[in-house]
Amino acid sequence: MIWWTGRGFMGLLTLIGVFGVFGAVLTAAFGEQLFERAPWLWGVGAAIAAVVNWIVGSRLNRRPIKLPPPRLWKFRFTYRPPNRLMSLPLEVWSAPMMVLAIFLLIRGLLP
Repeated sequence: MIWWTGRGFMGLLTLIGVFGVFGAVLTAAFGEQLFERAPWLWGVGAAIAAVVNWIVGSRLNRRPIKLPPPRLWKFRFTYRPPNRLMSLPLEVWSAPMMVLAIFLLIRGLLP
């Protein structure tokens, strides 16, 4: 398995970087106790990382940023982009990150 082709490493750097910067900025602005009082914020950070990754991945692979209709989703997963991470286009990695965001948001909101 090839880990990345072209600038595929940017997908992982974008997801981890945006998520990390979000946590660092909020911790610096509001203190370390913020994420203990409001754990749902991790879900917001993951959602922001997913959106930024979609934009960066779409730009690097020269695809439209607009989300395609459901009937064209298969094409978005199977086309041969110049920049891939683990054999998938960069922007496709936004989907699992968004699933993680929804999970973290729900888990953070439940008592």
